[in-house]
Amino acid sequence: MTSNKSQSSPHHVLVAGAGIGGLVTTLSLLHRGIDCDVYEQASELREVGAGLWVSANGARVLFELGLKDELERVAIGATERAIRLWNTGESWPLYEARTSAASHKPYVLLRAHLLRMLQEAVERLKPDAIHLNARCTGFIEGNGKVSLKFEDGSEAVGTALIGADGIHSKIREQSFGQVQSRYTNALAWRGLVPVDRLSPHQAKHAVYTWVGPLAHVTVYPVRWQDTSLLTFSAQVEHSGWQLESWSTKGDPKDCLKDFEGWHPDIIEMISAVDTLHKWGIFVREPLARWSAGRVTLLGDACHSMVPYLGQGVNMAIEDACVISRYLEANDDPVRAFELYEKERKQRAETTGQRAAEMQGIFHNSALASGETAGGYILSQWGPEQNAARFNWIYDYDATSVKLRSTNDLVEAEA
Repeated sequence: MTSNKSQSSPHHVLVAGAGIGGLVTTLSLLHRGIDCDVYEQASELREVGAGLWVSANGARVLFELGLKDELERVAIGATERAIRLWNTGESWPLYEARTSAASHKPYVLLRAHLLRMLQEAVERLKPDAIHLNARCTGFIEGNGKVSLKFEDGSEAVGTALIGADGIHSKIREQSFGQVQSRYTNALAWRGLVPVDRLSPHQAKHAVYTWVGPLAHVTVYPVRWQDTSLLTFSAQVEHSGWQLESWSTKGDPKDCLKDFEGWHPDIIEMISAVDTLHKWGIFVREPLARWSAGRVTLLGDACHSMVPYLGQGVNMAIEDACVISRYLEANDDPVRAFELYEKERKQRAETTGQRAAEMQGIFHNSALASGETAGGYILSQWGPEQNAARFNWIYDYDATSVKLRSTNDLVEAEA
């Protein structure tokens, strides 16, 4: 892949954080001929233990960046997505590959695969763009520049700074102060299981969301090198405070207690897992602003997103595409960031709100009884309900959405 314009842009953008949002941002900027460097505190870009899905809205951005073939090579294109009942396993389809809802097909893969794909694509355009072991501590803005400061005393200087440094963002903290998080009375379990440890029918290329009165589990297949794996993310109602960390180890025995009485497929999966992680699910109130001068935020750093619609990664990918388009179209990064925020803020916050609302839909007392469960599931996941819930998310095209103009800002301020 080569850049589609010469390196004539006035911008030199600094990106704090080389997660998926930061790497897609860097790649999108370089792809548009905008010089960019990304700084990551970790010593390597590697995370094997987490699965994710790229839905249609995220996939469009990756396709535009020349990653379609690579995504289709490493990901599994699920042929079916369905809701299943927690104790009986009865299934209600959300889509099948042969139906008109096939556009809802997600690409399911390990986070490590997507990170590696993005890293290699960035390095093809600028081999030295990714800087590891760079723990940022803050920034200084002035005289048309931004200096990003690091723990070792060094700094990087650019014309603009994008904070893609996650839920504990240092860039957000300096720009807008501490933002209090709120525990949602739910914790998540995450695990990976080699498929050869499970009953053969569990290897199907399908995404299943098992729903119950107090918990739900999303399950789908992934690959790592030559191994087929089943990844699962389970969310359970818990009133006690939990750590807001994806890396806390969990005990399978504790997880099994949370799923007593569930279908044998779920019990088999939890019993066969090697390593479990658990974390508390937190949300943050929407920020009043994302941008201040030559500094803005992206992804988890600016919009809290619980995992119930699978959109945390996809919203960050959308952000990355849109912010790069505005920087390409505007020589003034202050104006570019104001327009980017105007375009993205409402969509991201609405998605976050809708995702949070799903907790009460996935976990519902009507699911406790076979007499009421079927009717409840049809009322929530029938064709019309699915279209209303998902189409506005999946049909959004960050690569072609009309760019706003300065007039939009003037009208908003009037």
